[in-house]
Amino acid sequence: MLRAPRLALLMLVVAGCGTPPVASEPQVFVTLVSGDNQTASVSTALQPFKIRVKDELGVPVAGRRVRWNPILGGGAITPGEGVTDALGEATAVLTLGANAGTNSARATVTQGTPEIVFSATATSAVVNRTPVLVASVGVPATYGHHDTFVRDGLAFVCAWNAGVYIYDVGNGVRGGSPNNPELVSQLITNTNGVAGGAQVHNAWWFHNPVTNQKKYLFIGQEGPGTVGVASAGDIHIVDVSNLAAPVEVGFITVPGAGAHNFWMDEARQILYAAYYNGGVIAVDVSGTLTGDMSSRIVAQVQPGGANNTYIWGVMLAGGRLYATDMLSGLWVLDPLTLATLGGGNNVPTQYVSDLWVTGTTAYTGGWGNRNARGNSIRIWDVGGTTPAPILEIAIPNATTVSDVAVTPGNVALVATAEGGAGAGLYVYSLADPRAPVLRGSVVVSGGLHTGEIAVINGRTYVFTAKNPASPELRIYDITGTIAP
Repeated sequence: MLRAPRLALLMLVVAGCGTPPVASEPQVFVTLVSGDNQTASVSTALQPFKIRVKDELGVPVAGRRVRWNPILGGGAITPGEGVTDALGEATAVLTLGANAGTNSARATVTQGTPEIVFSATATSAVVNRTPVLVASVGVPATYGHHDTFVRDGLAFVCAWNAGVYIYDVGNGVRGGSPNNPELVSQLITNTNGVAGGAQVHNAWWFHNPVTNQKKYLFIGQEGPGTVGVASAGDIHIVDVSNLAAPVEVGFITVPGAGAHNFWMDEARQILYAAYYNGGVIAVDVSGTLTGDMSSRIVAQVQPGGANNTYIWGVMLAGGRLYATDMLSGLWVLDPLTLATLGGGNNVPTQYVSDLWVTGTTAYTGGWGNRNARGNSIRIWDVGGTTPAPILEIAIPNATTVSDVAVTPGNVALVATAEGGAGAGLYVYSLADPRAPVLRGSVVVSGGLHTGEIAVINGRTYVFTAKNPASPELRIYDITGTIAP
């Protein structure tokens, strides 16, 4: 009768000597970063899905286990399991199922909330829809066709030493259209003592909202130069009040530097210009413009410093001025003072070319150097003052991505590529702005230097510049390419 209590006591002691329970990992919070709502043909591997894990203080959590599982559509996702990196991020790639329709996948983080579900659409037809060439116009082989500015149904074709050609492509002044451009006039600008000739590179037709005038066309002259060292060329001011008889009336010069691409704050009547080794300038273009207008330069900056500046392009967006420097990368500037707000020294592998900014996302092109090709588009987070790289997309078998632009409504990203068998025109869906997906492309021998997007009579066109030895304006209809 005395043994039973002793046995019970013994069992209690043994039970009390077991291994203590392991404390669970602390709660974390999960957000979707990129990759949602992509569209591609069946059985296609998509751009990566990405999530980010942070603790309750907003600090990234590394080493947290993530499980990836397909939910709908019969696709496969790899890896099936992983851990977050030092930024608290994890990625996986979904290969769409064999049947058209909705695909989805789930990311589940240990002690994480919420679960993230990514969706994608598999189409039965091949998504790559070729842009349609609707017109081509030859340009004299005085180097060739460099850029086009399109506004109000007029195309200003910058044709180097052949000057600027003005074509009616839907304005009505000559009965032209994108399918049948009609010449309105031509002007060869002055050389202003710059070696090499007029070298008409780019243009901007100024619509002044203060005076309601559409009087002035600004033209960039790209003279001889050496990347990172020297450049030459002025901004030429042309009166186009009479489109049939444009007249050069003034110029802007920066000693020891040459003009490249422009942008305008038309409401403030300010012209921003990339000036290669001269940096970025801001010019007051209010009132009457005639003669030497260099005294109208109200601000100038070399973001990378005297020996680390070679500005390719500028763009005003969201109250900030963005600049791409071939040497020192993507910069953010104050549009009023040109003071540097952030960025720079962020692309060490190649020269940076053109840029486009929409919302909190920026896109830049590349120019090969430093033993690296420039055949890539870089996507950036510009929500803060320091641009943060998100993704890099390579264009196979090309050497340069010289121009990038986004269609109205942020539907598609358009890029032009040069050099190699893959040179040509590339159009990407921006269903997810930070994970562009190729929609259509066309290869062009020798490549396309620039692409200007214009919507005319409800259709979307890209006005491209084909390079020597047979330079021409090529107009592509991409309406079908970017359609849902």
